[in-house]
Amino acid sequence: MKKLLKYTSCTLVILFFTSFLVSKTYKANLSFANSFFSSNVLSKEIDKEELKEVIETIYNERCKVFINSDLESLTKFYDTSKNHGKWSLDQEVRRVKYLKTWACQRDIEFTNINSKVILKRASSNKSNIRLGLKEIYTFEYIYKNEENPTKNKFGIGVDHTVSLINQNNEWIISNDWYTDCFHDALKAYSGEMKKIDLSKVEKLEIPKIEKDMNFNYNGKYNRIKAIEYANKYSGAFIDDDNTDYKYNKKYKNYAGLGGDCTNFASQVLGDKDAGGIPADYTWFPHSSKKEGVLVGSKAWVNADAFKNYILYSGKGQLIKKGTFKELSSSTDKHPNGAFEKLELGDLICYVKGGKTDHFAVVTGWDSRGYPLINSHTTDRCNVPWDLGWGDKDISFYFIHIRK
Repeated sequence: MKKLLKYTSCTLVILFFTSFLVSKTYKANLSFANSFFSSNVLSKEIDKEELKEVIETIYNERCKVFINSDLESLTKFYDTSKNHGKWSLDQEVRRVKYLKTWACQRDIEFTNINSKVILKRASSNKSNIRLGLKEIYTFEYIYKNEENPTKNKFGIGVDHTVSLINQNNEWIISNDWYTDCFHDALKAYSGEMKKIDLSKVEKLEIPKIEKDMNFNYNGKYNRIKAIEYANKYSGAFIDDDNTDYKYNKKYKNYAGLGGDCTNFASQVLGDKDAGGIPADYTWFPHSSKKEGVLVGSKAWVNADAFKNYILYSGKGQLIKKGTFKELSSSTDKHPNGAFEKLELGDLICYVKGGKTDHFAVVTGWDSRGYPLINSHTTDRCNVPWDLGWGDKDISFYFIHIRK
C-alpha cells in the first residue's frame, strides 16, 4: 500500500466541526469546554469524559446529514472564513453525496449512523484545543426491496488529530487530520450546496446470493478462526462492548509507514490464533529486538509483493480481476457475478491507477449475500467490499485462498 503520510494513499483531509447547542446537556458540556479553554495548558484534572461528550455530540449531529441530506446544516460545523474551513465543508458535502448515491444504486437505505469517540490525548494553548481521538462509526442499513427487511450494520474506525477554536461561544473546527475512507470515490462529486437529486441514478442489477451460513471448513487454513481474529483486531469491531479497538500489539503497526492493510491480511492468514497458514522463507514475521514486536518480510507487509506471493506460491487462486462492473456482471462462468465464488477468509486486492494499493479480507455477507470485508489503516469491520472505491481507475482482484 502506498505511503499514507508521504504519498497520501487515503489522502488526509481537513474537516469538521462546530459545536451546536442542541440540548441542556450539550449547553452544560459547552460551558465546561469554555471553562478550560481559557487556560494556556490543559490541566491533568480536566474531565476528559465530559470533553468526550462534547465531541461526540458534534460528530453525531454531523452523522445525521448522511441520512437526512440537509447539506445546509453542515455549514455550522466549519469556520468558513478560512480556506481550510471552506475546503473542509466542500469535502463533507461530497462525502454525503457519494454515500447517498452509492446506497441508491444498490437500493439501500441507511437507517442509522452514529459516532463513538475514544479520546486519547488533549492539550490547549492560547488559541485552540488540540485533541487526538479515534472515531468509531456504526452504520445500519436495510434493502428497501425486501419484504421483511433485515438490519445490516458495519463499523469504520478513523483516527483524528483535531484542533478546535472557540468563536462567539461556539466550537468550530480549525483542523481535522484523518484518513478518509471515501476519498477514492469522491472525484465525481462537487461540493455545491444543491439538493441531492437521485432520480437519475442508475440502479445496479446485483442478484441476491444465497450463502450457506453453516460453515464447515476442514482445510489447513482455519477460516473460522481467521474471521474471529479479523474482527477482534479490526480496530472497528462494533459487536463487542469490551473491545478496545486496538490492533494486535505483538505486531508492528505500519499505519504511519505506508499502511497496515497488508500486514493485517497476512496476520489473518498466518497467525497461529487466526488462519494458521505456515510462514516460509519469503512470507514471514520475525521478532525485532530493537522494536520489541514482530516485523514482517516484504511479502508480509507490501501490497504488491503480497499479491504476487499469494498468487505465485499456490496459496491463492485468482477468481477474477476487473472493474466493479466486470466483477458484478452475470457471465456463463459466474451467473451471479464473480463475488459469488468468494468464501470466508478470501482476499480482495484493490488496484488504483494500475498499482496495487490495498488488501482486505472477506469476513461475511449481508442479507442479500453482498460480500463484507475487514481491513486496516482506515479500519473497516464487516463493510460492503466496494464502499469508498468508486473511481474509474480502480480495479479489483478476487483471490481464493486454497489451503
